[in-house]
Amino acid sequence: MKTAAFTLLQLLAFLALVVGCDGSSDPSSTSIIYRGNGGDPGSLDPASAEDIHAFNILTDLYEGLVAESATGEIVPGVAESWTIGDDGMTYTFTLRPGARWSNGDRVTSLDFVNAFRRVANPDTASIYGFLLEPILHFTDVQNGTLPADQLGVTAVDERILEIRLVEPSPQILAVLAMPISFPAHYSTIARHAFSNPDFFVGNGAYSLIEYNIGGRARLRRSPTYWDASSVAVDEIVYLPIVDPRTELNLYRTGEVDITNTIPSEHVRSLRENLPDQVRIAPSLALYYLAFDLTEPPLDNALLRQALTMAIDREQLVSLIGRGEQAAYGVVPHGVTGHVGSEFAWAALSDDERLRQARGLYRDAGYSDDSPLAIKYTYDAGDIHEKVALAVSSMWREFLGVEVTLDKREWQYFLQTRDKRAEWQIMRFAWFGDYNHASTFTNIFRSSDPQNLSAYANPEYDRLLAAASSDTELASHSAHMTRAESLLLADHPIAPLYFFVSKHLVRPGIAGFEKNALDRHPSKYLSITDEE
Repeated sequence: MKTAAFTLLQLLAFLALVVGCDGSSDPSSTSIIYRGNGGDPGSLDPASAEDIHAFNILTDLYEGLVAESATGEIVPGVAESWTIGDDGMTYTFTLRPGARWSNGDRVTSLDFVNAFRRVANPDTASIYGFLLEPILHFTDVQNGTLPADQLGVTAVDERILEIRLVEPSPQILAVLAMPISFPAHYSTIARHAFSNPDFFVGNGAYSLIEYNIGGRARLRRSPTYWDASSVAVDEIVYLPIVDPRTELNLYRTGEVDITNTIPSEHVRSLRENLPDQVRIAPSLALYYLAFDLTEPPLDNALLRQALTMAIDREQLVSLIGRGEQAAYGVVPHGVTGHVGSEFAWAALSDDERLRQARGLYRDAGYSDDSPLAIKYTYDAGDIHEKVALAVSSMWREFLGVEVTLDKREWQYFLQTRDKRAEWQIMRFAWFGDYNHASTFTNIFRSSDPQNLSAYANPEYDRLLAAASSDTELASHSAHMTRAESLLLADHPIAPLYFFVSKHLVRPGIAGFEKNALDRHPSKYLSITDEE
């Protein structure tokens, strides 16, 4: 995730804009919400955007075939309906007859065909293009081995769009709600005017009317949006505030209505003093410890389970103090359509959990007289240091493990991941790309490059493959649940906690709902009690 530097001069400059009157709108009759955005967007081109600062704005300016509800579920977007072929590999979308660009042009199937081909074009170099790899021939077009017109996206007519996949991909609808899948207006592409308000053309609930690099992005409700009558707030202003403490101060003085985050050291006090304004929700991210399963001693499942059980997760998240949630599974809570699994021992009392952990430790061949000696590798950083010290202390106290802490600078740490001889236990975090359990379960497939532990269980791979090819929601979900249960039973990793999103929301603002993706389209917001 990229952020832009935010200097004092920039802060003063855009604050003058925030509090000043804009001659193009009457402040007495225009409803406005000011949103902290965490930094400046790297690009407002949907094909090139790669940071959350851009994604927040783009979700207001454009709309894909499908969209996300306020709580994160997939809902119809530009497409009013769609069908899925019996093979699970052909999706046919019917576009809304009232879908319009902000200049009044009709949104057509060809707008999506052109946008997908543009992402696949190797010259575009789309960072998030990999998410479209399930589309037939996408990889070949991106590699330059096939022409763009061979991409599996076809405009059957103005309102019918067909997308063909390489294989069934249950997450494809979630991907189609992301900026990488947004349509693009031909004149905007020609002028490369994605961030130029004078020439901007979008199809979302809002249009771009002001933007300067390092300054605010100002959006106005679009009268041509197909569902414009349900959009309640006239203008949205995104402020690129990098420092959470600065953002908190602006919230306190009324210049920010919704913050991008909350400074970690203020979470507890704000929850006590402003409980109705603090919004904390599970986020689509997992912090975990990877065990190297390729060699002793961590090829021993009993030992891995003992180490995992000996960690007091509730104490750990309390120590960190940022509102994180203890993780007893792999898939974060709140992922749409997933019935999550937890460790079979998750409900045990602390005393019983530790008693069983010590028994497993002995069964694995270790004792006070013959303790395990292990290396824990992590990267420099306050939180990683706290976690490493806490976990190693628990292992020493409860099991008698001799732990060597191996702290490395970030780049050196990244290089270490591929050198198994240099680590035994390594901390890592995974941030999901879309709202589907597979964004977490897939990284533990035997062939996945993100599988740090080198976990390999043919039955686990089979369950995920079965889930991928199953288009019936109930059985698909059942396969995913069984796969997660099997993964947890094998203990290839020790999940520690799920990240949480943290925001302050001004009283009187409605529609800001908790969701695992921490995405909050402005079209769902309203002001119920303006102050």
